[in-house]
Amino acid sequence: MNNLTEIRDTAYGGYGVGTLPDGRVIFIPHTVTGDKVRYRITEDKAKLVYGACEEVVEPSELRGEIYCPHIGECGGCVLGHIKYEEQLEIKKGFVKSAFDRNRLEYPEMEVTGSYYNEFRNRATFRIRDKKIGFYKFKSNEFIPIEHCPVIKSSIVEKAKELAADVEERAYLYVTENEKGESLARTDVELSSKYSFDGLKTGDKPIGRKHLGYDTRYGTFYVGFNSFLQGNRHISHMLQDFVFENAEGRLGLELYSGSGYLTLPMARKCEKIEAIESYAPAVRLAERTKLKNVKWHIALSESIASMGKRKVDLIVADPPRTGMEKEVCKYINESGASKLIMISCDPNTLARDISRFSDNYKIEKVHICDMFPGSYHMETLTVLNKVK
Repeated sequence: MNNLTEIRDTAYGGYGVGTLPDGRVIFIPHTVTGDKVRYRITEDKAKLVYGACEEVVEPSELRGEIYCPHIGECGGCVLGHIKYEEQLEIKKGFVKSAFDRNRLEYPEMEVTGSYYNEFRNRATFRIRDKKIGFYKFKSNEFIPIEHCPVIKSSIVEKAKELAADVEERAYLYVTENEKGESLARTDVELSSKYSFDGLKTGDKPIGRKHLGYDTRYGTFYVGFNSFLQGNRHISHMLQDFVFENAEGRLGLELYSGSGYLTLPMARKCEKIEAIESYAPAVRLAERTKLKNVKWHIALSESIASMGKRKVDLIVADPPRTGMEKEVCKYINESGASKLIMISCDPNTLARDISRFSDNYKIEKVHICDMFPGSYHMETLTVLNKVK
């Protein structure tokens, strides 16, 4: 096989970008700008071609130290072969490209990195043949592991203990706080909670049903299905960003979850209305006992039908799919002086901001590398109303 290409860029999703002999673009994972690679085509569509790297003929100077033997095949650290400084530049490029495509004006972006060692306080494992592991990149092919350098080691050990008793194929989700207290859920039926403080086995919970996570702004709570930020080293920066930029009498929080960002927001606003569609998350949020917060179990897109309010500040941390058109329309017409938006996908973030860019301009952009080694990040933005 003589298919050779030089990688000239990195695309969102963790793919190196090369060129086919006919001029079309090919996306090849586990490569980096400057690599000269031999490849095979794995998927050929009219406009999109994907490939696999068969051999790195000439490695790029941007390749870094390999900190895990599974880098190059595991679906987790798809940028793990790249020097960390370059990873940060790549992620900054993802955000800039998304903003530029949507013709947004923005200031110089700040970037905050993390470090790899056991940064993850949550993980989803696959179980096969009594072993834990992960899937290969864009595949259901199982990779057994004994250790994962990016996951808190106590989580890995607890997962291995449980997996040793599981004959069938299963998944196992685990989260653990800094006190070593942990929750897990799995789709197999088990009779013990093992070393977890709480385990949801099939549909049956055993032991504790929620955990507290202490922050400098108070304690928030998570259950078996709660969302929480996964980086135990720098997740606090999201709270700090809200605290440093929040102001106003009435604050509105959309997609509020179990109150992680409400905690710092509550220290800066006189009153807050927090909207979350997942009822169990709201019940956990109520455990924070924030006296100046009114919690609503509702879809964020229903905000316009919930009555008029003079909002000073809006904070939104939507899912990866971004905000619904109805939410963007509401923001556009809200009259709020300031918006704080947190997003795990720069493409949907840029799309959403473009929908109200006539009325709001970007003041700050801060990229937090919550997931070193992967293409994921959190982008924090502040927008001010155009006067």
